[in-house]
Amino acid sequence: MSTIAPALPDRACLDTFQEAIGEWQLQPSQRCLLIVDAAQCDEHEVTNVLYAECNDPNWCWLFENSPLEPFADAGPIIVDTLINSKFCRHALAQWADKGLLFLFTESAVDKAVAGLRDMLSVDLETAGPCLLRPYDTRFLQVLSACQPDQMAELAGVDSTWVWSVDLLSHVQWSGFQTIGAAKQIKTHQSRDFERLLGWVFGWPSCLPFVDRDRRADATTLTRFIVNQWHSGVACDSRSVELEAQWQAFRMGESEIVSELKKASK
Repeated sequence: MSTIAPALPDRACLDTFQEAIGEWQLQPSQRCLLIVDAAQCDEHEVTNVLYAECNDPNWCWLFENSPLEPFADAGPIIVDTLINSKFCRHALAQWADKGLLFLFTESAVDKAVAGLRDMLSVDLETAGPCLLRPYDTRFLQVLSACQPDQMAELAGVDSTWVWSVDLLSHVQWSGFQTIGAAKQIKTHQSRDFERLLGWVFGWPSCLPFVDRDRRADATTLTRFIVNQWHSGVACDSRSVELEAQWQAFRMGESEIVSELKKASK
């Protein structure tokens, strides 16, 4: 059983990037670091678009200055740009379903992404050394809801992160904000964190349930995962029990809503 107190999403996922910008009080002309997982696109697609849309692009590979530096060109690209740049507009139109990550900070690039680089490799309590994809927006969505303190360590100092969440039929937007001094990333992770990774891996298996449920969205799926994770349930994405767990959760939510409506009368 998890010993960590439950943490439900304190903000609902939003339907558009513009809504997310408004929610976090960001400006269209504001500087951002846009992280695109180039591995999810065709070879050279991201860099070709970057040089086509920008006269003198300022960019680097996320895997630079990390243990994965030999594989840098197989990983995400970081573009130092503006929200209203042509490249950002292209990314929003073409790659939002692949998981876009925007970092809003005044820090230099290396400082801003230090947490991501530190978490590329972790030591799990039972599985041992493991390579992670901490830039995966499904991971960010689950981590920020289940372990917000750990998410704050990852985000570092004075920054706002906004990312896209793919739901098969559409994309929604979520985010996280941290204020204060950066904290040291924990490279040794507990069994709670390992179960969290299981739910990140199981996220795609849950998407058909959300797609068939007209009242469900990314916020609903996040609540479901937080509930299961906090209850000590491990995710088995191949099990038929996963859908039964989803249905039981949704029924429980419906009953709570009904009770609240009765109490308000």
